[in-house]
Amino acid sequence: MPKTSQNSGQALVVVLLILSVVLTIALSIASRSVTDITVSKKEEDALRAISAAEAGVEQLLKTGSGASIAGSLPIGSTFNASISGLAQGTQEFAVPTALAAGDATSIWFVAHANDGSLTCTAGLPCFTGDRVKICWGNPGTSSGSATAPAIEISVLHTSGSGNPSTAKIGRAAFDPNNSRRGDNSFTAADGSCTIESRTFAFSKEITLSSIGATARAVNTTLAGPQTARLRLFYNSDADAVVGVSVNFPGNGTLPQQGTKIESLGTAGESQRKVVVYRPYADIPPIFDFGIYSGAGDISK
Repeated sequence: MPKTSQNSGQALVVVLLILSVVLTIALSIASRSVTDITVSKKEEDALRAISAAEAGVEQLLKTGSGASIAGSLPIGSTFNASISGLAQGTQEFAVPTALAAGDATSIWFVAHANDGSLTCTAGLPCFTGDRVKICWGNPGTSSGSATAPAIEISVLHTSGSGNPSTAKIGRAAFDPNNSRRGDNSFTAADGSCTIESRTFAFSKEITLSSIGATARAVNTTLAGPQTARLRLFYNSDADAVVGVSVNFPGNGTLPQQGTKIESLGTAGESQRKVVVYRPYADIPPIFDFGIYSGAGDISK
């Protein structure tokens, strides 16, 4: 009679175990490969979507007209871009970009024609009123901090017919830090405020007439406040936000402060948005120190 073996069938078990391990490794590699391909495809689509969004901005800048534009690229992506005015017809404006110490931004009180010239007409009215609130500083900034930002407002204003030769500047400066005010002679700042749902650490309400800028009573008159230059100081650790509100009884609305371009690029399942802010051309910084309110001509 043949002898039976207790090892019968063990080879089959070993083979099955080896096949299981090999199959697990193969499936893991396949899954990883599929995942890598998917991730690579999504990254490629994201890059193509960004390129399409940027192309939409460039196309809208190139045409220079129309509120919106749509198109496609040979790389298989599409874009939809639109342009709108900044702060036009509103009484609040939060500057979209934060400022470093020493940087400045301008708030316009007069309108801009299509050719860039300053104008005040029924179709393009200028700001009327006297009271303005300035807001600045990132939320949570302590007034006692050595890097708490202070701010200077310089209002360029004209008289008569609004001829630039009559231009003068009225200035005021505010500092929330009490220990610094003994050295810089700035005026104390007030507490926090909110503009366009954005919170600012400090604020100050002023009248333009208090710094020598005659308030404009008729929105079709060019003479009066032209622009306000806002400059930050001391915030050496971080850029800080700035905003302006003219939401007071008797005040008019702000004219357009520039343009905002939004472009949405699409490629596959990816969508990317590019937003570009184009404020109106600013006055060269040298004029901050070259225009005075005193009598007499400016000499070089």
